[in-house]
Amino acid sequence: MFSHLLVPVDGSHMSLKAAEAALKIARDHDGRVTLIHVARRFSVPDAVRAYLRDEHLEGEPLYDIDAATRRVIEDIHREARDTGLKKIETVFREGRPARTIVEYADHHRVGAIILGARGLGDPEGDLLGSVSHKVANLAHCTVIVVR
Repeated sequence: MFSHLLVPVDGSHMSLKAAEAALKIARDHDGRVTLIHVARRFSVPDAVRAYLRDEHLEGEPLYDIDAATRRVIEDIHREARDTGLKKIETVFREGRPARTIVEYADHHRVGAIILGARGLGDPEGDLLGSVSHKVANLAHCTVIVVR
């Protein structure tokens, strides 16, 4: 079926449901699962940037994953290990979530993207969250939206 599944994880209940679906498909078809967490880039005021430079706190971008997202990722890995799935990895990227997810899928020959219908984004979205809607429209591979 799909040898490589990509699952965007943002810490939401829906992203956990999407990961559970991906793990089942991967187990049933000897597939591989990649969890992707995309941190949005934010601008730092000049005063803060100067403080960070003066305190020698600059360096590689840090991906600040909140506790809820970290628990979701740990739970997914634990479930995968407990059920014998060994082909699972997590990647972290920075950027606009939908485009970053689709670019990753394109460059890594992903067979399907499995994501939750709603994430932690804008609560005023319509039936589908804005990220899931954009991914579904931009992706060149199969997209499965889990409710």
